[in-house]
Amino acid sequence: MTDIRRWKRFLLNPRVKGQLYWAHKYLPRVSIVITDISEKGLGFISEWKLEEGTCELKITSLPTLQVTIKHKVTIKRGGRTWYRYGLSLRRKLHSIQMWQLKDAKKAA
Repeated sequence: MTDIRRWKRFLLNPRVKGQLYWAHKYLPRVSIVITDISEKGLGFISEWKLEEGTCELKITSLPTLQVTIKHKVTIKRGGRTWYRYGLSLRRKLHSIQMWQLKDAKKAA
């Protein structure tokens, strides 16, 4: 099955860490690792099984973003279960915000 995307996707290397608020039934804050971005969405992996729906995303050097968890895939690596998700943004990321995420390794 291939990905169907409207927006060009950029892989992040190294991956960027962030926190989702109100995406889990019992935990108010869950740490995530963002793996790829586009103008209207983000891809991330998490150790937690999250609920689909609206939540807040906080990343260092960016304002709090209102996002919607859309897609979920289960991945098993080395005996551990990971969950891969897709986030839909309410507004497009600005080119400067995309640059900050893509070039995070240069700032660190």
